[in-house]
Amino acid sequence: MNAVADPSGRVTAVIRAGALDRVTVEGLARVDTGEPLVRTSRFYVGSLAKQFVAACARSLADAGALNLEAPVAEYVANLPRWGDDVRIRHLIHHTAGIPDRERAGPPPPPRGVRSMGNDDVMADIRALETTAFPPGTRYAYSNRGYQLLGQVVAAVGGRSLPLLAEERLFAPLDMTASFFRDQETTLPPEAARGHFIANDGVIYVEPARFHAVGAGGLWTTVDDLARWDAAFYDDRSIASRLVKRGTLDDGTPIHYGWGLSIRTHRGLPIHSHGGSFPGWTSKMVRFPTERTTVVILANGETGDVSADAFAVADEVLGGAMDHDAPHADETFDGVA
Repeated sequence: MNAVADPSGRVTAVIRAGALDRVTVEGLARVDTGEPLVRTSRFYVGSLAKQFVAACARSLADAGALNLEAPVAEYVANLPRWGDDVRIRHLIHHTAGIPDRERAGPPPPPRGVRSMGNDDVMADIRALETTAFPPGTRYAYSNRGYQLLGQVVAAVGGRSLPLLAEERLFAPLDMTASFFRDQETTLPPEAARGHFIANDGVIYVEPARFHAVGAGGLWTTVDDLARWDAAFYDDRSIASRLVKRGTLDDGTPIHYGWGLSIRTHRGLPIHSHGGSFPGWTSKMVRFPTERTTVVILANGETGDVSADAFAVADEVLGGAMDHDAPHADETFDGVA
């Protein structure tokens, strides 16, 4: 639609003590209608979904229904031989060695990402003959690993991931605008649309036909993410139990916890994650000691939401930071 100007926008929020303190909204919800973004617009948030999938796993493990040391083949049928070697905890902390598809290459065609669901992605996973390295020996981020984790929690929970997340997370926290979408259904009126750069260099409206859940699949709002953020300060909540770092099998700690990166920024502890998909980018960074979180949800690809989120954090928390200490981008440790 446009080879130069990006019509998309973003919602930027600062959350203090679990409540929205500052929200700015800019841009269009969809360029083809001219509808503006509003605070209550629902965004596809890509890999921000992983912490919610991990929370479902944490809930099932705490209830004694999910054994974190069990092989994934115990819960998911028809996997290759590596399914007997990969443990559930390997999936949670990205130490399973399940290789992702190659993401390099040209952008999508103008028609956008084709329709793909859980069965399609699982067919790709079942076609993998081996893991990239022995499970538990290295950290390597894997979307396919979390897709598989989504299948595990659905099998153990006895219902689909969308229903399980609604029952155990969204409904208890009054996150009424959040949902996992595992069917190519009509989107609600509040849903913004992504704007992606196609292989012809032109920006188009993303058709929202992809509907696999586990590595992504979540639609949400800044208000709901503020409710989720507040749960991290409640010792009784599942969210509060997601911030423990994982380890390799030899005990070496890594930066990745339960769907969250546990690091530091300018001397302050952080819990963070980003998300991206053609037409969408997102970032959520929590500073737990300051009870402050920055969220940016964007329905476009041309900005750097991660850099912008840390810039906002530097502005609002500058007095609490050691500006001689490393930026978050430099504090990934325990990573092969």
